Amino acid sequence: MNQQIKNALASYGRSVLGAATAMYASGVTDPQTLAYSLLGALVPVVLRAANPNDPAFGKMPSVEEVDRAVKTAKVVKKTAKKAPAKKSSGGGKTQQVK
Repeated sequence: MNQQIKNALASYGRSVLGAATAMYASGVTDPQTLAYSLLGALVPVVLRAANPNDPAFGKMPSVEEVDRAVKTAKVVKKTAKKAPAKKSSGGGKTQQVK
């Protein structure tokens, strides 16, 4: 089974569980109303699948597009800035109480 289909089914399962739990917890026990809530749980999954920019279900870039992006990417190396040294006020000596 395709990984995108598995992801979509898992997402639908979470939506169904959430919708059914919310309906049942609010006192709705009518089977037809519960069935409508299960159908409504499909809406978020369909919306994600319709979004071409969604990395989980939407259109994924082709291998050629990824290769082209990797080859044209420019790496910028920055030097790490050192934190300023902490200054000690006591010089490391402890005072003795007499």
